[in-house]
This record gives sequence, C-alpha cells and structure tokens, in this order.
Amino acid sequence: MRLSLETRVAEDVTVICCKGRIVCGIEAAALSGESAKLAPQTRRVVIDLSGVEMIDAAGLGALISVALAAQASQCWVTLAAPSNLIRQLLEVTKLTSVFEVHPTLDAATRIPWTSGMTDPTGVTTVVSVLKATSPSISFIA
Repeated sequence: MRLSLETRVAEDVTVICCKGRIVCGIEAAALSGESAKLAPQTRRVVIDLSGVEMIDAAGLGALISVALAAQASQCWVTLAAPSNLIRQLLEVTKLTSVFEVHPTLDAATRIPWTSGMTDPTGVTTVVSVLKATSPSISFIA
C-alpha cells in the first residue's frame, strides 16, 4: 500500500496521519515534503504512525529529514502510535533518542511542547545518532 498523508490542525498541534508504507521513493519524499511545508507554519507537529505498515532505511531518513526541517523552523516533532515492530525499529536505530515517541495519538497531542526537552527539535541528538549508527545497517518493519 502506498503512503497516504492526511494533515489536520487541532488547537496548537498539526497532526500528519500516515497510512501505508514509508519507503524509498515518493513515499519518503512525500513525508519529508509535507513536514517541510508545515514546519514554518506551526510550533508542534505530531506524526501519527498508527497506519504505517512498513518503513525502510529511506523512511527512517525521511524522519531524520523531518527533524532537521523542524529544527530550522523552531518546530517540535513527536511520533505517535507506532506498531510494536516500528517501535522496535526506532529503538534499534536510536531514533527514540531523537523523537519523543508516544503510545497513542491522544497522548502525543496532549503533551505540552515544553515537556522538559532541552532541545525540542532533537537535532543535536540527530547528529549524534547519525554518527553512532552504521550506514550499512538497514531495517524493514
């Protein structure tokens, strides 16, 4: 199933609902493009992963691209409701140190963006994770 994105704004949070696969090609580019377009317009973006069936290395790269675009716009991005497999993938690749990951969309949208993170965009952590992660490792969930 190709990736479909639905964007909605609820109070001070922009939610991007992803359904399908975040993989190499137009799917990963679509997520990066959507978040880059939204980051200058909002302070908080929640990416709802509940409908994501699969993510590959390019999809993980798209998530990192989202974090970098957010940092440039002083926007905070969190991830919500990943499946167990995708949650494990985020943990193995250390992206849980880049993004706050919440078990549900409701939990992610209720957390104030000043929830104690010193770097709300996570970009400092992105650079650290990229240096520590072997480029030869790729995962598919």
